[in-house]
Amino acid sequence: MAVLIFCLAAVGATDARADSRHAAFVVDANSGRVLHAANADARRFPASLTKLMTLYLVFEQIEAGRLNASTPIRISAQAASVPPSKLDLDPGETIPLGAAIRALVTKSANDVAVAIAEHMSGSEASFARAMTAKARQLGMRSTVFRNAHGLPDPEQVTTARDMATLSLALYDHFPQHARVFATRQFNYAGSAYRNHNTMLGSFEGMEGIKTGYTRASGFNLSASVRRNGQHVVAVVMGGRTAQARNAEMRTLLTRSLTRATATKSRRPVQIARAEPAPAERAERPAPQPARAAAPPTPRLVEPVRAAVPPARASNEPTIQMARVRTVPVGQHQGSRQWQQPAPAAQPSAAEDQARFMTPDQGRGAQPSTLGAQARRLDGGHPAIYASEQGGPTTTAALQQRPHAQPSYAGAISRGDFGVQVGAFGTAAEAEARLREIRQNAGGLLAAAIDVTEPVAQGARTLYRARFAGLDAKPAAETCSALRRQRVDCFVTRLR
Repeated sequence: MAVLIFCLAAVGATDARADSRHAAFVVDANSGRVLHAANADARRFPASLTKLMTLYLVFEQIEAGRLNASTPIRISAQAASVPPSKLDLDPGETIPLGAAIRALVTKSANDVAVAIAEHMSGSEASFARAMTAKARQLGMRSTVFRNAHGLPDPEQVTTARDMATLSLALYDHFPQHARVFATRQFNYAGSAYRNHNTMLGSFEGMEGIKTGYTRASGFNLSASVRRNGQHVVAVVMGGRTAQARNAEMRTLLTRSLTRATATKSRRPVQIARAEPAPAERAERPAPQPARAAAPPTPRLVEPVRAAVPPARASNEPTIQMARVRTVPVGQHQGSRQWQQPAPAAQPSAAEDQARFMTPDQGRGAQPSTLGAQARRLDGGHPAIYASEQGGPTTTAALQQRPHAQPSYAGAISRGDFGVQVGAFGTAAEAEARLREIRQNAGGLLAAAIDVTEPVAQGARTLYRARFAGLDAKPAAETCSALRRQRVDCFVTRLR
């Protein structure tokens, strides 16, 4: 019987390794020594292992004092619409961040992942760029993120080595927070959710960390095990079944623990820490001169910042960085013309920046996200937020466009809603962006009017680019369709 069981386990492991999606990597976390590698640097789909980076960025902001367990995370319409696995929260509901973290760890809730991304960076696309930038800082050279949850995207790729690197970083940089990966069950709103990592409690020393599955990825698992002072981190990707994946993981961990050391010699990767929240900074005493010649120990957390990653391999997808500046909105006067607001009503550029700066923008005077624009422009009206890949655009003389109007008069008479695709520094840029989107959208925008609108921003003029003249539902459907084409947009009410 024992021989039969061994043979069946061996067959399961062989089946996992025979899959073209298979990859595995094991590292001794104490020494940094690689204990096993198979297709470790081959590009693979991360599936819900993606949420490890989502949580890394969350932990950074908690350490920086910008978030805490009680921070309410609002579920947007976009977040509520993503496919399962999810908590099925309704648009407008909120969930405390502490519960949201446990929902990611156990239920692997996609709706919660999107809501967190939108809360932190204004949109999921902006957050995904911050995820990729952070991956580069951690040495994950082959990883590109396009979303916060891991649902299929052909450009969202990683490697077993990179996922092991991220798993190590979570335990190195956030040992207190990383304990959450050992959560076996999460209770919320009267429902209980068991952790998808069934090796918790069934393999001695297992302390996390995350499972993942899509049809394209197969069954993935990152695991961290501690025994008798030893610490091993392993990643298995591309399993044909969860059982086969777990069987291979058990084999790899068992073998690796016999070779792992209990002596700590590896130094964690050190990266710069975020500036603390303003209140915390104000309470700190003035720095004292150093009394020792030894350099200070670097702190280990950095804010979410959508920085451009370093040079990449030629086959790696381009990561485009959105740069959109918040602009004031004109007030509707009964004539159906959109007027500039009175000077006293216009916030200064500094006030705009202070109000709409997102956590990923630090102290560098970066523009706000399209999500922040949407919140400002809609003035209390419900907004539908979409991705932010496109970047800034501007508007031009509308008389040059046969289907456009010199103001919103024509648009409002047809429908009260529009889809904004950017705000730009020149009219030509806005016109070019509108033309480009319309040309690539087929008949999607047939009912819309191309509208550009100059708005004053201090001493300069910016230009909004919008597809206007739509009712609420068609506008929402249009923006959703554009988002699927990787066009940044949000729905805004025009009056």
